[in-house]
Amino acid sequence: MLKQQTKLDMTFASFFEIYEQDKKKRLKENTWESKSHIIRTKILPYFGDRKIAEIEAKDVIAWQNKLMAEEKYSPTYLKTIHSQLSAIFNHAVRFYHLPYNPAQRAGTIGSEEHKEMLFWTKEEYVKFSDAIMDKPLSFYAFELLYWCGIRVGKLLALTPADFDFEKKTLTINKSYQ
Repeated sequence: MLKQQTKLDMTFASFFEIYEQDKKKRLKENTWESKSHIIRTKILPYFGDRKIAEIEAKDVIAWQNKLMAEEKYSPTYLKTIHSQLSAIFNHAVRFYHLPYNPAQRAGTIGSEEHKEMLFWTKEEYVKFSDAIMDKPLSFYAFELLYWCGIRVGKLLALTPADFDFEKKTLTINKSYQ
């Protein structure tokens, strides 16, 4: 009823249910599960019972300070957690008339680490593959990883039906999580 009236006189947890209805079908399943896990474990325990329209920047800063005090999260993960909170508030601002995003006003925490990706040269890979050739499962797994450039989650989700030996094709259309 509150959604139909577009009034934000509801708890953050109640608004999250609306957010989930609006967003879940627009995202890949794995993306939604990652997003939902962060929200359920890091955001809802702190803001869930608070009315969304009454959450202010100072409340977000207090939450950020609590997260940073735990000292178990990397700067990149802190930024990701904050981004999920901000995304919910942005949704409320854009579509449900919340006056402003308190997470945006509070400012972000953490930072994005730009890690250099390291790749094996062909010679390095051939040397490695020679060393594991006596272990067929490992050898074929690494062959797919290296030559197809797929990620481990995609590799683990492969089934026999994904291989078409007549057409010499491999269908990669799911991920394991």
